This record gives sequence, C-alpha cells and structure tokens, in this order.
Amino acid sequence: MPNRIVITGASSGIGRALALEYAASGIALALIGRDKDRLDEVAERAKAKGATVATAMLDVRDSEAMSAFLLAFDDEAPVDCVIASAGVTSVTRKGDQPEEDFLRSKDVFDVNLGGVVNAIAPLAPLMRRRRSGQIALVSSIAAFAPLPDQAVYSASKAALVALALAIRPLYQRDGVSVSAVCPGYVDTPMVASFTGLRPGQMSAEQAARRIRQGLDRRKAIIAFPLTLYFGARLQQMLPAALRERVMLAFQAKQKPERSSRTQATERP
Repeated sequence: MPNRIVITGASSGIGRALALEYAASGIALALIGRDKDRLDEVAERAKAKGATVATAMLDVRDSEAMSAFLLAFDDEAPVDCVIASAGVTSVTRKGDQPEEDFLRSKDVFDVNLGGVVNAIAPLAPLMRRRRSGQIALVSSIAAFAPLPDQAVYSASKAALVALALAIRPLYQRDGVSVSAVCPGYVDTPMVASFTGLRPGQMSAEQAARRIRQGLDRRKAIIAFPLTLYFGARLQQMLPAALRERVMLAFQAKQKPERSSRTQATERP
C-alpha cells in the first residue's frame, strides 16, 4: 500500500474523497487545490485520521510551481503514488452551437491534459529510477462515449486514457504502474446541477473506494459503474449513424442547467 501520496484537485469532489479515503496513521499526503478554505478543511480532516499532510494552493497549469512543490515533497521521502484528479469542463450557455465550445477549449485542455502532465512529469522519472510507484490519471467514461454537448471535455478525457495506455507498458517494465481512472456520474456539486438522467450515480466516497481498490490491483483501466462502462464501450461498436442517434437521444434527455462559466467538475 502506498504511504506517500500526491493528490491534485484535492479541495473538492473525487480528489477530496480520495484524500480522506487514504488518510490514516503512517500516511503522508501532498494535497494540491485552488480553494484555500476547502483545502485546509480537507487537510484538517485528514490529520484527524492520523495522516501527515502538506498542502499547496496551486494552479496545476503552473508547471514551475508544481515541479518545485512536488520535488520538495519527494526530497523528504520518496513519493510512491500520484493521483492526478484536477479537472474542469466548459459548461456552455443554452443555445450554444458546438463550435462555440471550442472557444473555451484552451482552458479545458490546459487543466485536464496539461495539468495532469505537470503533476506526473516531475515524479515519473524518479519513480522509474527507483523501480516502484503508481500513477493514476483521472479521466472519465466520456472518453469512450463522447458527449455531443461537451466535445472538448470528452476529447481531453480521451487523451488521458490514450496517454495512460501508451506509457503503461514502458513504465510497467520499470516497476511503475499506470492507471486510467474512468468514473461515471459522481455526486458532486457540478453533477448535482444536472436535472436529467444520471445513470449509476454514486457518492464521491463510493467512487474513492472503487478507485483505491483498482489501484491496489494495479488495473490499467479503473472504470465504474460497470453497466455504464460496458454501455459506453458497446456504443463504440455500433454503426456510426446508429451511434450518433443513440448519443443525441440520450443527450436530449439530460436537459442540463447551463451557465457560461468553465467549472471544476467530476462529471463523467
């Protein structure tokens, strides 16, 4: 079991739940988030469970600041697990056309892909030299069933699955396990704003337990719930015209509440 763990996006949602899931006596956590009050609250709760906690209020897009904090934490004692869970999605205005989502694509890719790279790049070479460690990239089931009204978000999450599966064989050879974590609907403030279907929704705490179980087994893809995951993989095998009708019909039932902001989320 890992005992020095880095978690990004730790001030809310799945990242927060993971911090509290792993917190225990003998565990050292490095928690990264952007909301100081919420990050401090998570840290205090983790400490109450016996964990040692270091926190950093950082934007994961800041590669230099991320590297400095992560390397300093590793200098104290080797990090053996990195969970990159920080992520955002662009929540578009009702009536937006698909191409308008692209205007917000840079922020989404900078956080969801660039931020993940910034979290693992400083530590991955050290893990490989030590021939031990785990890396988890938090993606989404949307990587396998791209959402018509969240094209950029879905693409950024698909990139994480591709990245994890691409580097996994080389890293495994060097003793480092790499996993793509692909949750479905998780009960977070962002998902709670959806008024439509949320099949298989679970709490952030349930999601954290499933992620931990998958990491303990060093699985390549940790996807849940299985019914939603299998459905997402099945639709990939449908003829294109049928797949498009299915996705549009499902999206029509969602009827999400929309705004013009780019928001943090653990949406699938």
